[in-house]
Amino acid sequence: MKKMHFQQIDVLKGVAILAVISLHSATKHELVQTYAIYHIWQAVPVFMVLMGLNLGLGLKPGYVTFNAIYSRSYFTKKATRILFPFLLIFIMSVLLGILWLQLFSQDVMQFSKYTLIGVLPVSGKGNYFITLLLQSILVLPLVGYSFVKRPVLTTLVLVTLELLFLVMSKHYNLFESEGGEYVYSAALPRYFSALAYGLWLSKAIKQSFKPAVLAAFLAPGILSIVYLYLIIYGPLHIPVIYATWDMQNVLAFGYAALLILLFVYLLPGSSYNFTLKTLAQLGQASYHIFLVQVLYFGLTTEHSNLLLNLAVCVTLGYLFYRLETPLSKKYLSIT
Repeated sequence: MKKMHFQQIDVLKGVAILAVISLHSATKHELVQTYAIYHIWQAVPVFMVLMGLNLGLGLKPGYVTFNAIYSRSYFTKKATRILFPFLLIFIMSVLLGILWLQLFSQDVMQFSKYTLIGVLPVSGKGNYFITLLLQSILVLPLVGYSFVKRPVLTTLVLVTLELLFLVMSKHYNLFESEGGEYVYSAALPRYFSALAYGLWLSKAIKQSFKPAVLAAFLAPGILSIVYLYLIIYGPLHIPVIYATWDMQNVLAFGYAALLILLFVYLLPGSSYNFTLKTLAQLGQASYHIFLVQVLYFGLTTEHSNLLLNLAVCVTLGYLFYRLETPLSKKYLSIT
């Protein structure tokens, strides 16, 4: 049973990776002034909901067994898709860090205990997402297995665990120590409800358009729109959530899920349109582009030139994807 493929998802990933670079090129003042919370600030929530969506699309009811979810083939695929590109960019990070010190007398390289959980030696904006991906390798199969068996119960458990994590983290000051902010940012439980949204989206988009399905996602989407406005521009403050991340939680992810559903419904499943094809190609290369932009923003001190940032990160990231992918596929065929 082959996993269903939707070009709209690749297009959305292409838009989202451009949004990530744009987000990292702007100041917080610029983001607030341009209501970025409703567009480029949604990049990470969209990627996390898509993580759940892709998980759901790959599930095969009737074929999912606990013994099979952590199979050798599963870890081989994850190694080729996630670990190999990361290891290559890690090596490149070390080499460029040494080169930067020799050419510009700038020591941009740093090793710490967090290097073991995915922090690059030359680390720039968004590095925490790499740590999220590394955790997902171990967690997602179990979530998928549970969702196939008990979808409603799994959803309730995911939301409950996220809420418990948020409350306990703040109440017990679990992440107040040095480096704690990074660990909190990179904690996968913060996005458990986003995964749940994605899993339910996978059920929805496998069917033809149904007004009832749209209505089901419209309600939490509108709630999230209101919540996001109040948390940024209004008086709302939730004491149990760290203020730096109060835009990404169970109350906010409904908007990202609604955006994805609208993308799937409004865009064609397959198209030769130049813009859509280009965005889809960038979407397929989005992980590689992301890795390059983490390294790029770790080397540069001036982040405000959006066009330069986009040109460098997209060009080098896509080139990295085209060079690395055949090597990974060759390894996969050998193993």
